[in-house]
Amino acid sequence: MLDAYSLGPNGPIRLDLSAEAPLPAEAGWIDLMQPGRAEARAAEASLGAALPTREEAEEIEFTSRFYAEHGAVFMTATVLTGVDKGQPVLVPLTLAVAGDGRIVTLRYDELRAHTQFLVRAVKLGSICTSVPSVLLGIVEAVVDRTADVLERISRDVDRINREVFAAQRERRRGRRLDAFIDDIGVQGDLAAKARVSLASLERLVQYASLTLKGSFAKGASKNRLKLIGRDVRSLEDHVSFLSNKITFLLDAILGLISVEQNEVIRVLTVAATIFFPPTLIGTVYGMNFVDMPELGWDLGYPLAIGLMAASAVLPYLYFKRRGWL
Repeated sequence: MLDAYSLGPNGPIRLDLSAEAPLPAEAGWIDLMQPGRAEARAAEASLGAALPTREEAEEIEFTSRFYAEHGAVFMTATVLTGVDKGQPVLVPLTLAVAGDGRIVTLRYDELRAHTQFLVRAVKLGSICTSVPSVLLGIVEAVVDRTADVLERISRDVDRINREVFAAQRERRRGRRLDAFIDDIGVQGDLAAKARVSLASLERLVQYASLTLKGSFAKGASKNRLKLIGRDVRSLEDHVSFLSNKITFLLDAILGLISVEQNEVIRVLTVAATIFFPPTLIGTVYGMNFVDMPELGWDLGYPLAIGLMAASAVLPYLYFKRRGWL
């Protein structure tokens, strides 16, 4: 899909495009989402340089994600999406700035940050009136969306923390402790993906501040770029804090599971210790040898029962006194 926008005083205005005609000269922003070959060629003709393929955009090398070619500057960030659907994935978002003052955005999935930015940008009186404002606005929207994801992780981690460390078992809502491991795993995976996205955004901001010139390097655009960089670094610190908390919770859950298992083993050990002496006595008197004097004694049976009861009660009282029960 290909959309083109002109950049005027009221923000981006979507242009009506013909299927076969080249992109109009007033198209200051070209937006591609999973483009076909014809759409990619039309955008490349307007940009004056070849767009990276998805495989090239997903490479982790710095030189594959950030480079200049034929007067155009290419920057690719990794963006987190699919969080609301419960299927978080990382997808590349490429921003290409041409030397003649055009910008091309290339993405391969619906990004909520992009949708939110577009809604804000088309409002009357929007400050999104130029290529720098489009680029900075998209990056800011991605950073804001990542911050929302971190806030969601923080709330979920706090909820898990309250349930795990509940004073009574019923306050854990009847859940087994090992069920919390799945929740912690989901939050840990989400935090790791957010960290990867923030790292790529920090690289993008650094590269843009060093490479993009003209209106990017002065005035409000320069200040916004610095502010975005500070926001990204603060979010990286926060995601590090969340990762440490998630690791602590995982260790705590595993420790509590070990304590519960030890409690079961302790109960079984005490029970075996209590019933071992009666079992031994019953085994001795169950041999039925002819020379056993108790076989012909009227009080032999009550004596054996009394010995077994006493051998069970005495260890129980001893364990109770020591506080082992």
